[in-house]
Amino acid sequence: MKKRKQENPIEEVSDYMTAPVITIPETKTIKDAAEYMHDQQVGSLVVLQGKKPVGIVTETDFARKVVAKGLNPNTAKVADIMTTPLQTIDCHESVLDANKLMAKKKIRHLVVMDKEELVGIVSVHNLVHYFSNPRIRTF
Repeated sequence: MKKRKQENPIEEVSDYMTAPVITIPETKTIKDAAEYMHDQQVGSLVVLQGKKPVGIVTETDFARKVVAKGLNPNTAKVADIMTTPLQTIDCHESVLDANKLMAKKKIRHLVVMDKEELVGIVSVHNLVHYFSNPRIRTF
């Protein structure tokens, strides 16, 4: 990763993101994705087209896009239910900027990039950890 942008390194997204990111190819089935999320104990997967992140699939997508629409998880693909466009943030942006962006877009996950490279994911869970620990806040 490049040099830190913030004066206080604690406030950078890279300090609170989850890495490595759990990913899945867009060609996998919804059932594959659900099983993989269960095995990895995660609530989301970044969807890849080749090596490029192109979307995200979350537990919410299973309820709203699979069950509610009656899709067959054995045949429908992750690409059929992934959320796009993918919302990203630079790894050197502040945690406060991540929080603002997530609130503005009404999303629970942001994919963290360092230029064109996928380096992590920041979720509401990560932000709760940051905001609930007064010893690490500087705002």
